[in-house]
Amino acid sequence: MKKLPNRLLLLLLATLFLSVGCLAAGQRERRAADLAEPTPIPTAVTAARPTYEVAKGTVTFTLEFTGRVVPAVAEPLAFPRDGQVATIYLDSGDAVQAGDVIAELDNTALEAERVLAQSALAVAEGQLALSQQQIEQARQAAELARDLAQLDLDFAIQEAGSSPTAAEQYQINRLTLLLALAQLAVDGLDSTLDPELQSAVDEAALRVAELESQMARSQLLAPFDGIISSLNLDPGRSVAAFEPVGIIADATQIEVSASLPEAPMRELAEGMAVVMVPAGTPGDPLMGTITQLPTPFGSGSGEEGDTRLQFDDTTAAFNRYQPGDRVRVTIVVTERPDVLWLPPAAIRDFNGRKFVVVQTDGVEQRVDVTLGIEGNGRVEIIDGLREGQIIVGQ
Repeated sequence: MKKLPNRLLLLLLATLFLSVGCLAAGQRERRAADLAEPTPIPTAVTAARPTYEVAKGTVTFTLEFTGRVVPAVAEPLAFPRDGQVATIYLDSGDAVQAGDVIAELDNTALEAERVLAQSALAVAEGQLALSQQQIEQARQAAELARDLAQLDLDFAIQEAGSSPTAAEQYQINRLTLLLALAQLAVDGLDSTLDPELQSAVDEAALRVAELESQMARSQLLAPFDGIISSLNLDPGRSVAAFEPVGIIADATQIEVSASLPEAPMRELAEGMAVVMVPAGTPGDPLMGTITQLPTPFGSGSGEEGDTRLQFDDTTAAFNRYQPGDRVRVTIVVTERPDVLWLPPAAIRDFNGRKFVVVQTDGVEQRVDVTLGIEGNGRVEIIDGLREGQIIVGQ
């Protein structure tokens, strides 16, 4: 093998070094270029803010709540005396007419007492009758003796004539005395009856009447036509006189009862108009009126604490609702016509300070506002804005 000339070998080595240098220089240039070009940063997308126009119109402040249909006339049921329940004839939900017997107390002890009292009355009446009979017989005998004495006296006077002898006058005097004694005997029989016998009869008769009255008051009677809405009775239960044991209601007269917090009731007044619709189901509205607010807001009882509302059309209400149904009540508390208003979303708040952002020719400016009532998606603007201004929302 022939050796390459030294000159040629040097030329090849120089070419190789030059190629490697150029390659390294190119890599360094590309690395420097990569480092010099910045990484792009994603730009944030700004969402368009809503705008609102200050308008004029009516702002209505309303209250809405749910009430329950209840009988307008309801009374507690109670026995007029204490005792133990013996028989229950009717139950909750049953329809009744005035005078129907709902339940009855046990009269066993009263019946036994009445039998004894009637026996005592019979004995007293017998003793009184016997005494009266004996007195009557004595009276008849005394009257007969008096009549005989009168006959004897009349005969003696007739026989003696106008000039009686001493013996005849004596006889006349004696017969006159006997007649007077006979009359005294008759008169005395009028007060002979023993008053204790009559008192015994009166007392026995009064006791019988009392027991019969208690037995009559053992029944729980319906005071009027209606429905027994509740009845809390069991056989054997002891009840006190006039203790409520149930409620009877007149189902033909209904109204709405609602329990409201104190704050809403401050906005209400008896006589306000309301609109009532079925709760949770579609239905035509019925107009009504607030008839009662609890104390101290109205004439109602503070103990019950409920608000009562009456349907204006009672016939339509009776045909549509039953006691226990739920209704949604809407009351227009305040209505302001022809006022400036904005939707609530346009109003901003900072530490209780109400303001809006007004946009004028592309320039935004914060403006403080004074607000009025709010309702139906509108807020009344009392001061700070004018009609037609554009407000930027949040």
